[in-house]
Amino acid sequence: MRFFGKTFVLGLTLTALLGVSALAGEVTKTLTLNRDVSVNGTVVKKGTYKVKINKETGEMTILNGKEVITRTTVSLTTDERKANGDEIALTQNGDTNVLKSIKFDGSRERFSVTSAQAAPNQ
Repeated sequence: MRFFGKTFVLGLTLTALLGVSALAGEVTKTLTLNRDVSVNGTVVKKGTYKVKINKETGEMTILNGKEVITRTTVSLTTDERKANGDEIALTQNGDTNVLKSIKFDGSRERFSVTSAQAAPNQ
């Protein structure tokens, strides 16, 4: 009976460790945009969205509920200071605001868009 108990605890520990390591590669946050923003050529209307970033592949997905609005690639850099609130960096291309980078509240990680296109798709 002791053997079974030790094996059971060891199995639970391994499962927990594998689950944590699998989650370490993905960041999921809620992001509110106060203006329309172009991301990889797609206009994302102002509003609240779910943002998923896979750190291993460098893919960022913006979702409205379960609907994928757009995907793009990002690169990760680490800043010295933590963000005080979500920080969104934009560039202007004519009348269009183009997403340059995102840094989430309390994080030092900055995700810079690497595959931005100038013209939005509509």
